[in-house]
Amino acid sequence: MRALVAVSMETFLRLRRDRIFLPAALVGCGLLIMSGLASYWGVEEFFKILYDLGSFAWLMTGATVAIFWGNKIIADSRQEGSLEVQLASPISRSTWLLGKFVGLTAALVLLSLIFLAGWQSIYLGYGMGWLPMRDIVLFSLLSVSWVVMAAVSIFFASLASGAVALFCSIWMFVAGLITAPILQTLSPETPAATRQAVEVLAGLWNLHLFDASQYTIDKQVLSQMELISRLGYGAMLVGVFMSLSCFFFNRRDIVG
Repeated sequence: MRALVAVSMETFLRLRRDRIFLPAALVGCGLLIMSGLASYWGVEEFFKILYDLGSFAWLMTGATVAIFWGNKIIADSRQEGSLEVQLASPISRSTWLLGKFVGLTAALVLLSLIFLAGWQSIYLGYGMGWLPMRDIVLFSLLSVSWVVMAAVSIFFASLASGAVALFCSIWMFVAGLITAPILQTLSPETPAATRQAVEVLAGLWNLHLFDASQYTIDKQVLSQMELISRLGYGAMLVGVFMSLSCFFFNRRDIVG
C-alpha cells in the first residue's frame, strides 16, 4: 500500500506540473465561458444551448487530456528509464501500474474542479446564483468518462508503443460516442443479426451513458438508482480495462 501511494503521489505531482495541465485548464474554462456567451444565440433555448455546448466542451477537453496523459505517463517512464529503476525496488508491476492510474485520476479530479469553478463563474456572471445539485451530478458523470478513458489509454499503453496506443485510444473514444446514435438510427429493414451485434456493442461500450445534459435541460434530477447504475457501469469499465492492463503488463517485456 505504501508503494502504491508513493507512485500515485509522484504521478499526480508530475502531471500537475506537466506542460499540458495549465493550457488544458485555461482552454477548458475558456470553452465553458464561450458556451455561456454562445447560449444567447437562441433566447428561447438558452439553457439547451448552454448545457449542450458546456457538456460537449467538458467531455472533449477532459477526455483528450486523459488519453494523452494515460499514454504519456507510460511512454515517459520507458524513455526516461524510471520504469526499470522503480520496478527494481520491492514493488510489483501491477502496483506500479495501478499507482500510475490513481495518480492520473487524482490529476483529472483536480482538473474537473477547476472546470467546475469556471462553470460556477458563468452562473454568477448571469446572476443565477450557486450551482444546483443537478449540474454537479451532470459534470461529475462526465468526469467519470474521463477516468474511463484514462483506463483505456493505460490499457493500450501497456500493450503497444506510444503512437499505436494513442491511435487506438482515440478510436475507442470515437466508438464510444457513436455506438448509441448508430443503434438509434438503424433502419427497420436492418438484418436481425446486424441489429443484435450493434445492440451488444452499444450495451458494452457506450459513453453517452455518462451524459445527463438532457435531464439538466429539463431541470430534472437523475433518480438514485439510475445514478448508481451509471456509476457502476463506469466502475465496471475501469475495473475491466485496468485488470487487463495489469494482466498484459505483467507478461510484457518492459523494455520493449
